[in-house]
Amino acid sequence: MRQPAMPWRSPLWLLLLATMLSTTRLLALAGGMARPGCQERCGNLSIPYPFGIGPGCFRSGFEVRCDNDAGEAYLGGKGSNLWAFDIFLLQGEARVHKHLTWDCYNDTGITDFARSPMDLASYYQISHTKNKFTAIGCDTIAFIQGENANSYTSGCMSFCSSNASVDTSGQCTGMGCCQTSIPANLTYFNTTFSTRRSTSVLEFNPCSYAFVIETQQFRFDVSDLADHHFADKYSDGVPLVLNWVVGEESCDEAKKNMSSYACLSKNSECIPSVNSPGYLCNCSSGYGGNPYLEEGCQGKQQSAFNSVGSNNMPG
Repeated sequence: MRQPAMPWRSPLWLLLLATMLSTTRLLALAGGMARPGCQERCGNLSIPYPFGIGPGCFRSGFEVRCDNDAGEAYLGGKGSNLWAFDIFLLQGEARVHKHLTWDCYNDTGITDFARSPMDLASYYQISHTKNKFTAIGCDTIAFIQGENANSYTSGCMSFCSSNASVDTSGQCTGMGCCQTSIPANLTYFNTTFSTRRSTSVLEFNPCSYAFVIETQQFRFDVSDLADHHFADKYSDGVPLVLNWVVGEESCDEAKKNMSSYACLSKNSECIPSVNSPGYLCNCSSGYGGNPYLEEGCQGKQQSAFNSVGSNNMPG
């Protein structure tokens, strides 16, 4: 009597085996984004090279300090307050928390205030396509001053005579909230206010706020005007998108000095950054992994892991 086919030889079992092996390989690729022997994660955030934690684990300019107790990663190493919650290799982006600037008033004047400038190190710039300068308040005139290749000053105004006159559409129209675009290649900014002249709005809006925020993560709400509500809601800071490049020269110039050239994998290529002066690296077509590591781009896989990030949202 003929024996039934062994289960391990069935087409379904072979397909399952192939799927398991492929998944294992992909997970191995995803898990090898840090420099070998270096800390892979800080809290929920993957730390892909050229970023790294500890000596020998990062490219110059890309040190990350990890508060292991809190699970918080800070770009820039010791003393940095640039708390990151996403890092994306292919896009050359990082998402960080940015504290607010505010003034709070009573009948006699300012009772409370905070200032929060941003001054970035080399290789980082504030994304002008994904952030906007934003101010919240009534009787609020807010300014932003910054630097790219030139000095820059801009601002916006928001006025509302009563709670009933605040725009409830969720948009920043100048009636409770205002917004304006920022220029490209911004590496520094500071936000300030013109002194309030009216006390009539204090009952429903005692504070003015100014900040640069990731546009898609913000929708104005009337409750943002009340008390210290907005500062409490964003006590960790608002989300902001940074652009980064691994080198500030062009690809042609970078390749002239192979000792500092960042695209180390043999299956990688240099790509000009579309957001900032400089270049990034990508795995060649059909390969996946980390192009900044010598054996980082492996296998005939699509570049599924070139957009490494934690996909966290700010709390």
